[in-house]
Amino acid sequence: MLTVCGAPLPADAPDDLREVQRKSLHEVTLELVRQVTSPNTCVRQQAIHSLEVLAQVMGCSVGALMEPHRDVLADMVPPKKHLLRHQPLNAQIGLMEGNTYCTSLQPRLFALDVSVAEHKTFFSELVSLCEADDEALRKLPCYKGCGPAALVSLRRAALRALATCHYLPCRERVFHVLYGHSMPGTLNFKRQPFNACLTLWLPATLTWKWYE
Repeated sequence: MLTVCGAPLPADAPDDLREVQRKSLHEVTLELVRQVTSPNTCVRQQAIHSLEVLAQVMGCSVGALMEPHRDVLADMVPPKKHLLRHQPLNAQIGLMEGNTYCTSLQPRLFALDVSVAEHKTFFSELVSLCEADDEALRKLPCYKGCGPAALVSLRRAALRALATCHYLPCRERVFHVLYGHSMPGTLNFKRQPFNACLTLWLPATLTWKWYE
């Protein structure tokens, strides 16, 4: 449907049809951008895929497509009103994955600046999630009752988000956190963080897919 409705109209298309298409695509894009940080994994991934399809059909970058609607995400990339740990686990994952996607676009739709208090807090939360063990996390109200699989998903999202912070002055801290999760004993983490580490230092030769 997106490939049909988003395709350029014929040169002789009437002006009213062009206006209908413009308004429709604006509304669709706005809703897709809203869902980039959705707590529902299927909704979030489908929204991102749809944005990529629409950008390809329209002949522009995803960043250019999302730019007119960036204010929709302004309070969530990074989170400004609430700390991550004040959100339910699935909402935390959605926020981190949304941040990962927006900051890994070329050019970036958003960028962290650790001189800004909210950005520094978000970065610190990512590091804490990656470094804390399960027992420490379960002491926090939002993680009580979370099983190992849920905490693995949480850390993977944090690792992905942290891996996009290679442009920050504290990039060596990022590298050490990611590298630490590639060591023996860090169950289920080896592939993702190690690929992310390599991408940090060799961006010209490796491509890292945020959703792997």
